[in-house]
Amino acid sequence: MQYRRSKQRETILEVMRGHGGHLTADQIYALAKPKLPRLSLGTVYRNLRILVAQGKVREIDFGHPSSHFELAKESHYHLICRLCGSIEDAAVPVTKALAALARSSLTRSGFKVEDHRLDFVGTCRACQRKGQRRGRRTPTAKSR
Repeated sequence: MQYRRSKQRETILEVMRGHGGHLTADQIYALAKPKLPRLSLGTVYRNLRILVAQGKVREIDFGHPSSHFELAKESHYHLICRLCGSIEDAAVPVTKALAALARSSLTRSGFKVEDHRLDFVGTCRACQRKGQRRGRRTPTAKSR
């Protein structure tokens, strides 16, 4: 289906480019609202669906209550913090062997792989620091 350009979609893409990705619709709405004061959350959802259909944005379900959206780009892996839920791209190249394995699965099982994803789950630097601060004992005054 052919879609006309819209100020809302352009603003959503601009917000996503400025942030770097992995945003929920609510986060996109909050970032775009100052630029488009009459914007509604429903409009953000409708335009995200269009952008996904156009292949400009990718919707990713990380098991959180809300889907996340990122600009469509080459396959890549993600780092997901199990404590705060932050998501970032992993600086790990997509291995050709894994991509080839995904493609060859069609011949083995009849399942057609269209894309593959690998997520690394752990604890981000900020949450590690918080844990270290909580784990430290503060010196207490000795009583006599």
